[in-house]
Amino acid sequence: MSSDIQTSRGGWWVVGQFIILAMIVTAGIIREGHYTGGLLSTVVGAVLCLVAVGFGWRGFVTLGNNLTAFPKPLDDGQLVITGVYAIVRHPIYTAVLCGSAGYALLTTSWVGLVLTGVLGVWFEFKSRREERFLRERFPTYAAYAQTVKKFLPRIY
Repeated sequence: MSSDIQTSRGGWWVVGQFIILAMIVTAGIIREGHYTGGLLSTVVGAVLCLVAVGFGWRGFVTLGNNLTAFPKPLDDGQLVITGVYAIVRHPIYTAVLCGSAGYALLTTSWVGLVLTGVLGVWFEFKSRREERFLRERFPTYAAYAQTVKKFLPRIY
């Protein structure tokens, strides 16, 4: 990744999120730091993974050619506020967090659950940077952000 992309488009945010995700996956594989899981852990984990697939798929499809992992929107990008983006402003982040939590529950990894919390904090700060870019680029974004929650429908 070039230095320009790392700084101007927010590439370090992308690098950081993939490092945290790799740590979550690794925590699920390594058998240290696990708890004895039960049916509840399995069911909740599976449901979260299904939610992740749904939100993630709808987020990718709805964004279409506007999709980028970077906080800064594409130069020729359009503001998308329809579909799943009418429910939450960052459905792909929601999907990744649900998938990470679901995976941690399915693999009974306390470390994975804690790292999912770390990833949530990371996405909070990444989304703040992303939303500054969006407000600068799209004048209607501020009104949209006032009516649609960030990660959890009607909650946050």
